[in-house]
Amino acid sequence: MRDFLEKVKSKYIKCGEICLDFFHKYYLIIIPLIVTVLALVIRYTIIMFPTGDLAGIVFSWMRGIQEVGFSKFYTVKSDYTPLFMFVIAIITLLPTGKLVTVDGYTFYVNWMYYVKSIYFITDILFAIGIYLLVKHLTGSKKLGVLGYVIALVLPVQIANSAIWGNCDSVYFCFFVYAIYFILKKRDILAWVFVGLALALKLQAVFIFPFMLYLVLRRKIRLWPIVVAVLVFFACLIPAYICGASFTQPFNAFKAQLGQYPQLTLGCANFWKFFFEDASGDKLNIINNSAVWIGLALIGVFFAIIYYKNVELSDKNIVLVGIFLIAIVPFFLPHMHERYFYPLDVLVLVYALYQSRRWFLVILMQISSGIAYYHYLTGHYIIESWGENSVTIAAVINIIVLAVLFHDIMKLPSMGPLFNKKEEQIENN
Repeated sequence: MRDFLEKVKSKYIKCGEICLDFFHKYYLIIIPLIVTVLALVIRYTIIMFPTGDLAGIVFSWMRGIQEVGFSKFYTVKSDYTPLFMFVIAIITLLPTGKLVTVDGYTFYVNWMYYVKSIYFITDILFAIGIYLLVKHLTGSKKLGVLGYVIALVLPVQIANSAIWGNCDSVYFCFFVYAIYFILKKRDILAWVFVGLALALKLQAVFIFPFMLYLVLRRKIRLWPIVVAVLVFFACLIPAYICGASFTQPFNAFKAQLGQYPQLTLGCANFWKFFFEDASGDKLNIINNSAVWIGLALIGVFFAIIYYKNVELSDKNIVLVGIFLIAIVPFFLPHMHERYFYPLDVLVLVYALYQSRRWFLVILMQISSGIAYYHYLTGHYIIESWGENSVTIAAVINIIVLAVLFHDIMKLPSMGPLFNKKEEQIENN
């Protein structure tokens, strides 16, 4: 009996050693797989949470598509792009499942699973993009995997796709791959992803100042913007095939411009500090100049960074990109709570190669969490302050942007602009 127990013990120990050896050999694959499964489990446990944006608006468009028929999907009035409408039109062809009512919203169960599952997939895809970015910048697979893992479990990003049911992760996913291909000196592919982002959401304009900066600094070529335009129009082809006029697909973009009179829609940006309570004629007067004021402020910071003429290593490109992308929603009016989504995640990339900046990741999760809180719960962080409680988040965003700007100003300069020794664009 003792010999038998010894043999069992020996095999048990040997089996444990084999398992440990296997884990140590493949942990950079095992850990991300485990986290991916857990991240999806978390998302699917809260997938039935309804919000006005998804259950109240998107699902109403889907019902409208059912009424007019798939081939007329482009006729359903919405403020989302034809590419998005085409995707949800395809979903309306799938089995709907049972009709349920949750918190006053009535919808088909399968619709909730279909739409949010698309967002979950893009959550994973942009996390893979974060892995590629970090690995490229640091040369470390371990840090790349850490970036992937953290990106998948950031609370605000989980809330965005799984609770709110919004598609910010989709256009942001295209941002990540555009930046990655810029670093890989594949600017044509970078423009492809910019075109895809714009075809999905008007918020893709957030990346335009960064792209312009890179063009002016001769880090990418301008002519491939034609590729972005072609990709954009290619995404309109389904609407054209179904009978849309040339201009009809652009109605969604027009609908988004000037759709909201408020200077800020829960967004913790510059306009939280000014004219918050303006209404009527006062608001109309301010609205006439607010966009121009925002563009002017963006231009000022753009000019400062451009004339600083920093040495554009890959790490410096990413830092400048994070800042230039983030100041667009910060200074422009009529922004929503979710529009700092790119900054929420890109500061993670920065923190992984600049370890002293980990606090930025935490600050952005707090800031965006405050901004999200009212929409998702119906309450304010400080109830007595009401909408003004979002000012706390705006202050945090100023701190984050100030730190990023400080870090850019500390970067080594290449000297006067147009120096002949300045690095020229490399041919692909």
